[in-house]
Amino acid sequence: MSGFPFFCDSNFRPFRYVLGHKQLWLRSDDCQLEILFTAVERMELDSRFTGGLTIASVSSHGDLDDNAARPLLLLTLTGSTFGSGFVACSQAKVSRIRQDGVESITRERIFWEGAVYSEHAVGGQAAEPGEVAFGLPVLRRYAREKRTTPRFPPPQD
Repeated sequence: MSGFPFFCDSNFRPFRYVLGHKQLWLRSDDCQLEILFTAVERMELDSRFTGGLTIASVSSHGDLDDNAARPLLLLTLTGSTFGSGFVACSQAKVSRIRQDGVESITRERIFWEGAVYSEHAVGGQAAEPGEVAFGLPVLRRYAREKRTTPRFPPPQD
């Protein structure tokens, strides 16, 4: 993880969690910074982080580790004076928020880190049935080729 640890001296609170999309937002108290975690698999958070926030990567947490079935960022969150937490996600992004009017908001990305997906393959090649990837046996090969036939063909005339 080249970008971690990430530190910001603002106070943060959980702002929104969208269960269906597995997205978690933390927002600074002055509403100038926003942290978005995507594809959240697990989280344990305090209700606020004061005195600044540090986000650092760890190699394992509970039953999650770097041999998980899917690549994850395992992150600890720590406030300087109060607040701690853990997030297992595929991506973390910090944006500066600017309000350009009543309804118009622009976001400028200032930090981004994603999980490493090179482990989807064995030795840089697509995993074959019978091999092990992410600590799990591969049952069938998945192709990333573009579908050339319609999934649901049109009805016959």
